[in-house]
Amino acid sequence: MATHAELVQVFGEDGVITLDRSDVASHGVRSADADVLCSVGIPVTADIFFTMKVDGPYEAFTVFEAETQDRPARFLVLGQGSKGDEIAHADQIRYAVELESGNVFMLALEDGELTSHVDTINTTLESFVEVLYRIELRRQELAGSSVEEARPYTEKLIAELTSRDERALAPDAFWGGVFETLLRTGVPEIREGSRMAIAKALDALLPEGQPLRWATGTAMGEGVQELSAHRADGYWLLVTWGFSDLDGDLDLDTGTSGLGFELTMRVPREADEEMPPGWALQTLRNLGTYVFGEGYPFADGHRMGVAGTLGPEGSRLGALAFVTDPHLGTLDAPNGRVEFVTAVGITREELAEAKATGNEAVLARFTGEHGVPLTDVSR
Repeated sequence: MATHAELVQVFGEDGVITLDRSDVASHGVRSADADVLCSVGIPVTADIFFTMKVDGPYEAFTVFEAETQDRPARFLVLGQGSKGDEIAHADQIRYAVELESGNVFMLALEDGELTSHVDTINTTLESFVEVLYRIELRRQELAGSSVEEARPYTEKLIAELTSRDERALAPDAFWGGVFETLLRTGVPEIREGSRMAIAKALDALLPEGQPLRWATGTAMGEGVQELSAHRADGYWLLVTWGFSDLDGDLDLDTGTSGLGFELTMRVPREADEEMPPGWALQTLRNLGTYVFGEGYPFADGHRMGVAGTLGPEGSRLGALAFVTDPHLGTLDAPNGRVEFVTAVGITREELAEAKATGNEAVLARFTGEHGVPLTDVSR
């Protein structure tokens, strides 16, 4: 079976999740499955087939009981079908390991509830992870290959996986159908997006500590897909993910990645503060909805009023000014440029002043020792 290091090489450091043995033990997971979950890991996302980023109920690594065609059973959820036109209703699929047998099942949801339709797709969790790994490895090693060029590799791969889990690769099984399709298709070129370049830029700026991350559940083209929060000395750095083309999904020749920017915002942080303020995250998310809904991207020098005020009741900040992020600037991603644009909360009086004199003169007053302007709702 693939090792943790091999999974990381294919899916990336942030693309593989391992669990603590204490957490796994509390679920009653079998020893062999615990070794996979804790020592090898599970890919966060594997092509169009699997993702741990669950939309709706039954999130990854939750345990539930359900009636199957044969008997009541306890399951540990692994993830869902990944979004894509190739798999209909992917968000209504859950992959889960049955705790007693160790078999991996594909479960169907209907109106947010599990149905009795349960298909065994792998006889072991080890086999399930191996299939995801080998499919992604094939995609990377054969990128750009024609059907004829890819066939010998695919045939050998089918034989190797069949020797491990014959039931999973049977012609009438799910993976059997997947590999039958792979035999008849070539392998597209891999289009790398902006995600890795953004992550590297943030890691270089703030190498200490683990950032907080949230998936918004918003579809691509309707808003930002993710938000992250990074602890700095005296403030939170909040970042959007999704104005740029994160995963190379768009075939554009514009010189920019997607819309060509991501937003940042910095808000004060107390030394013992573990979570950023919810209003700031919601503001960035709302700006994503605005941009994709109205078709007006943000750039250095822009400004706008907001409905009501930013932050809690009593805040005087009723507008936003935008400036190129002084610390992150612009980066060159594989699929084009990405400019980091900082959104800064200002009063309506300061908005009028910025219209007359420009954003930089106004925002310079809020820069201070950090070298970047903060959005401080207490001022």
